Amino acid sequence: MAASDPTKPVAERLATLQRTLWRHPHRREILRDLQALIATVDEPGLDALRGKYAERMQKASAASRYKYLDVVFHILQKLLLARELGLHKSPPRRVLDVGTGGGQLPFVCRFYGHQAVGIDVKDAFYDGLSACLDIERTTVRVEARTPLPDLGGRFDVITACDIAFNEKREGKARGIYWSPDDWQFFLNDLVAHQLRTPGTIYLKLNKEARGRLLGFERRAYNREVLALAARNGADISRWRGTIRLAFATPQAIVMDAG
Repeated sequence: MAASDPTKPVAERLATLQRTLWRHPHRREILRDLQALIATVDEPGLDALRGKYAERMQKASAASRYKYLDVVFHILQKLLLARELGLHKSPPRRVLDVGTGGGQLPFVCRFYGHQAVGIDVKDAFYDGLSACLDIERTTVRVEARTPLPDLGGRFDVITACDIAFNEKREGKARGIYWSPDDWQFFLNDLVAHQLRTPGTIYLKLNKEARGRLLGFERRAYNREVLALAARNGADISRWRGTIRLAFATPQAIVMDAG
């Protein structure tokens, strides 16, 4: 699929991404839903946001938060995720999106008739982006060994994609990430206090810094976290960095499931 390009207008991005889906078995359905969603985006507001952050965007890396100004690309990613989770054809569900950014997944969930809560840190850029989608973000900072607050009841599906909250901030030090014990606490908190069973937790990790080799920064998905999830029955992808945990009943996440 084509890479994200936040500098291009919506119509141009929609035309480009239509061409990249030509081999997808459900291309027509996906394009129909994508077009319907894009039609509800506040494009003048999005253009204003793009202009407001134009100078910062030029100086930022391609992986910065400004990539989400390519709303067509990122809404398409959430459409595909919703299909992967069966949300495009399920009865109404309650969905929690942890680290929601601009609220693209809640935007898609609402389209399919679900109630979604998106939580993330306070951020003016993401507030502006979510306003263009008419999505309300709930301000919650996810921290190691800290339970999430009561969010109004339990959820059938909990997601966290392109996870960044696991990087610890210790002064100016970077590249310090949650330990497996921190992840165990986080997952057990979700199961004990946020997830309704039967229910699903879906995580998509970000690659973590692994030092430098021959002058290049090495980055990789955390194998310990993937292994922890796999030992507890998760369907994982080491290539995509994804974890899918399905719970028929409440179940504690343990370090050694053997």
